[in-house]
Amino acid sequence: MSTDEKQPADTPKVTVDSVREWLIQTTRLFAKFSIILLIIGSALVLSFALDLPLYVSYSLVLLIAAVLFIMLIMVSIKNIVYLYLKTSIWGQIVLYLLIALISARAYLWAIGEVNRIFLVDPSNLALTTSVLTGIIFFKYAIMALLGSYLIAIGLYFYIRYANKTAINKTAINNRQPLGKKMFSGSAFVIVVSMNLIAAGNISKYSDVMIQVFAINIDFYSHYTCTGDDFDNSDGVLFLSASDILVAKETAPLTFEFKKVKCEP
Repeated sequence: MSTDEKQPADTPKVTVDSVREWLIQTTRLFAKFSIILLIIGSALVLSFALDLPLYVSYSLVLLIAAVLFIMLIMVSIKNIVYLYLKTSIWGQIVLYLLIALISARAYLWAIGEVNRIFLVDPSNLALTTSVLTGIIFFKYAIMALLGSYLIAIGLYFYIRYANKTAINKTAINNRQPLGKKMFSGSAFVIVVSMNLIAAGNISKYSDVMIQVFAINIDFYSHYTCTGDDFDNSDGVLFLSASDILVAKETAPLTFEFKKVKCEP
């Protein structure tokens, strides 16, 4: 049986032309998203400069995340690096290991944050842990996307120089336009970096965001326990039959979490 017969008929063939075409299309897409991200990022920096309410900054960060998510889906559909790796067993192993590594890293980070902030077993805050895992996985996915773009550039030059006889005059004449488009891609990477730096300015409030989120999805507002510790509480978390974690807002965006016994 020949090599061609072993390969499925629909297996995509990664050539210098296909890589080049993907780079051009992706760079155009990056250029469009860079304009949107530049506008939102500028608004985020302006919100810091004008000392606007914190919810404005949060909203802008969520908007940046939404734009990046849409971009991630659009670029991932026909990612040339993914198609290249999928054509071989070793490439598929690399993909599976990468996904497993990112997932494990995201989960470990999530349980570590929950344990640090609430000082309880993360299993008691299952929804919060799951959401945090998804958030950090998304962050790594964006990093992997940008990395795949840079890898595709290297892949293009590798295939081009490894198969010089396959490069025709048309491909040679197209080098300059591709080089110009790479400038737009570089500009996009810079814009994304600027947005991440701007969003990082509110990282000191990340604990508060996690606390508020956990209180709303994992804590309970209905309980039969009585006592001073439960007066004006924002929610309770049942750790065991008698141990309760009570959340109270002691000041704006400042919460206190206290383990107490339930007194019916």
